[in-house]
Amino acid sequence: MSTPRCSLPDIVGGEEMRRRRRRKRYALSGLKWHKTDLTWSVHSYPSRSSVSPDQVKGLLAHALKAWSDAAPLNFRQLPGDGEAGGDIRVSFASLLHNDGYPFDGPGGTLAHAFFPGIDEVSGDTHFDDHETWSYGGTNLQ
Repeated sequence: MSTPRCSLPDIVGGEEMRRRRRRKRYALSGLKWHKTDLTWSVHSYPSRSSVSPDQVKGLLAHALKAWSDAAPLNFRQLPGDGEAGGDIRVSFASLLHNDGYPFDGPGGTLAHAFFPGIDEVSGDTHFDDHETWSYGGTNLQ
């Protein structure tokens, strides 16, 4: 494949391909937690899905375990729903939800999260409540 043909090198895409290379899908902000024992809580649950609050908490615990298996972090769920703070606060919200990043309704942005820090939304993870969330891949629309 690297042998040129017709006296011209095989350059597929050339400059255009170099500009369209995959870009990193993360950003380093310089903000991080200055501790390894982190807490999390769920402030609200999906209202338009068959996923129960217990399933949401179980799925989040599973995801955080995968994170702690790969990084020197420990996660502990705070008791109670909504009233607990925590380093990571998860909520299901829709459209304008007071963080400056409104959701766009079904089929668009699914979620967003905020870096650790000192702001009110620092550490928050928001899922779009206008999406139909499911677990197990059944009854998908």
